[in-house]
Amino acid sequence: MQATLAQQFETESIKRQIDSMTDVAQLQELARHLADLYLKQRVATAWVIATK
Repeated sequence: MQATLAQQFETESIKRQIDSMTDVAQLQELARHLADLYLKQRVATAWVIATK
């Protein structure tokens, strides 16, 4: 599966924002948020597969 050009640009923008962060607490908060989103995505994917 290939990301669109717009998605690739968005990904690069997010990576640059992360790279520019210097506040450890802010990075920890972001990491927790991304972990939550990743888990929600896995749950949603499992639900879609199970309902087919």
